[in-house]
Amino acid sequence: MEITKIAIIIVTWNKIKQVCLLLKDLNELELPNINLDIYVVDNASTDGTQSYLEEYCSDQVKVLQTGSNLGGSGGFSCGLQFVSKLDYNYIWLLDDDVRLDSLALVALINTLQNYEEVGVVGSQIRKLQKPNAIQEIGSFINNKKAHLEINFGNQVNISTEEILQGKPYVNVDICAAASLLIRCKIVQHMGVFEDYFLHFDDVEWCLRIKQAGWVIAVNPHSIVWHDSPDFKSRPWMNYYDERNLCYCWQKHRPELLLKRVVVSFPRLVYYAATGRYFLAEISIAGFQDFINGVHGKMLRKINYTESTLEEIIHEPAKVFVQSTIYQDEFQSQNLKKIEVDKKVTFWPSPNKFSRIWLWIIAWFWKPIDIAIITYQHPTLDVLNLAKWVYYFTGNGYVPVVINPLVLTKAVIKTTNQMWQIYWQIRKLKLSSMPEIMPTPLSPLVSIIICTSNRPNCLEKALQSLELIRYQNFEVIVIDASSTNQTIEIVNQVSSKNDLKINFLQVRPRNISYSRNMGIKLATGSIVAFFDDDAIPPSEWIDKLLDIYAVHDEKCAAVGGTVRDLTRPGYPLQFHRGITNLFSETIAIRSADATNYNQANGLWFNGLMGTNCSFRKDILEKINGYDEFFDYFLDETDVCLRLIQAGYEVHYADVVIDHYPQPSHNRIDQKHLTCWYSLAKNTTYFAIKHGLTRGLFPIFVTRLFLLITYRCWLRIIRLKFTHHIPNSVLIKYFKQTIEGIRIGWKTGMDLHQVN
Repeated sequence: MEITKIAIIIVTWNKIKQVCLLLKDLNELELPNINLDIYVVDNASTDGTQSYLEEYCSDQVKVLQTGSNLGGSGGFSCGLQFVSKLDYNYIWLLDDDVRLDSLALVALINTLQNYEEVGVVGSQIRKLQKPNAIQEIGSFINNKKAHLEINFGNQVNISTEEILQGKPYVNVDICAAASLLIRCKIVQHMGVFEDYFLHFDDVEWCLRIKQAGWVIAVNPHSIVWHDSPDFKSRPWMNYYDERNLCYCWQKHRPELLLKRVVVSFPRLVYYAATGRYFLAEISIAGFQDFINGVHGKMLRKINYTESTLEEIIHEPAKVFVQSTIYQDEFQSQNLKKIEVDKKVTFWPSPNKFSRIWLWIIAWFWKPIDIAIITYQHPTLDVLNLAKWVYYFTGNGYVPVVINPLVLTKAVIKTTNQMWQIYWQIRKLKLSSMPEIMPTPLSPLVSIIICTSNRPNCLEKALQSLELIRYQNFEVIVIDASSTNQTIEIVNQVSSKNDLKINFLQVRPRNISYSRNMGIKLATGSIVAFFDDDAIPPSEWIDKLLDIYAVHDEKCAAVGGTVRDLTRPGYPLQFHRGITNLFSETIAIRSADATNYNQANGLWFNGLMGTNCSFRKDILEKINGYDEFFDYFLDETDVCLRLIQAGYEVHYADVVIDHYPQPSHNRIDQKHLTCWYSLAKNTTYFAIKHGLTRGLFPIFVTRLFLLITYRCWLRIIRLKFTHHIPNSVLIKYFKQTIEGIRIGWKTGMDLHQVN
């Protein structure tokens, strides 16, 4: 049986004890046909980590010395850069303070080996201090809070079966690097962590990998225990949380950037109002350094002083200590020792009624000498009762002044600073935001061009693809021509421009049938369409994929703007258009117009086939294009069915230039010859989607008016604009009537079947 080769990367800084415990767990793993190499990345520890490992663990561990404290981001990047060049199947990232279940690695490997779509898989992370409590099983982007939503956080005694609910793995947005297994080839193509120093580096990395088309998964059969954030959080970490989250949103979810500032506003004001201005100031510094483009380790000096217990208690005093404030037994013992040595007495918390009276009395006399409370979740009702108030940060005690005037000034200052930050971030130009650059593992895009008897136009369209900036695409040409000229042109372009083109000739001339055949041939996860008489810009695919990356997996389709370059002034043909259930369309709307992605709505977002794209798997779920739409309303029907299935259609700010040419459906843009199809498809579409949305007489009246406007009035206009003979006009009217009959019959039959 083939051996699976795995590199383990552990980043550490002054935690030799935890590293040794982790190495012990690694030695006890069940490793069937697995070869492990362990790399400990040492961020210049001063506790002898490197010398100890090289002396006692050299047969098991290779130490990579960074030479300075690069944080988790720099440490993991150093390790990834080193091992990704070597011959490994997978790379396992581990925090130095985790403990492992014996099956932790096997479960992760099984996921990557059995499910090719999964690029990254993480573990069920439990709290080390509370072994039955879940810390997280991956996380999701919380759009409302512009933050992360922890999956299964703080739940206790949940079985693996309950977590999986019959699925092979849990599909998430982010896996924590505390325990994360990744395919080595992904690292080779996607690169390493951003220079965040600490926090949200793994978030950005996962979003980058997910954008490239990989699934981010968690296998809850893999269990690790991790030092809980409840026990190791420090105020200065808020700096990295705010700064790095802004960088992450700026790159992957720009619409959440300002929202994050707005959401943080009341929280930071609350910190200032409760005497924790030092905590608000740290977060504000993070926002300011994001605006200034500061990366890596924090360069600012933290503007607060932490004292020891001995420094804040000089003489016998009455002290209030918030319950469960301390994170380890050593700190509790220190307080007990001071109680014995200094004769400290603890203030017994009175009942609610007594505390109300004490609040009133406290304006004249303080019943407590010193109040010690946690900075994270403080007991606020004692703030006014103590002469001195200290917030415990996990390392020491920060003194604060509880005075209405001081607190008011702190609130005003925080409000002013956040207001300035809001406007500074709002002024950031979109061009200053880093682009999401394509990589070799970005999703394969299948560009599909449907053509019929227009070889010269097709040649220009194919040649334009040589200028497409995005490189990971394939080209599919579906030809419904009556001659062999098209295949000759395709072969010429393919040989001259080194462009690989899949070609298929089809019958009949039906745009929906052609597109369905193109979808079947496509091997990309995204299928993108443009017409044979159009020219896309070089950034076309990039712009479409940017929108898929911005929105979640509910985004099933993205399209852009189309402009007509054959008419004076190059007017727009389509821009963020919407259509209703009767096929009435508003083709051009403003950039800030409302989106219509409601499954039960009357109006819905639509796309124009000259500039549109879809997720292939979702198209296949709804059975692709309805081939009754041989021409006209084909992509409109698809968009509506996608939205009704619970997905979303979005727009990209990218323009395709259209040069409308004559075809079997039109002599020119006003002289159409497809009146049968227009009437047939309009009638069928309205019955298919709008028949049950109102009273039948109203439906018939609305459909009659629509056919009159869309067909009969336009036919009459041809008499004056193109001097069409009466015999041709009569033929067109007959085509329209026959189209209405066929569309009506087919639509009604559809409802009877359903």
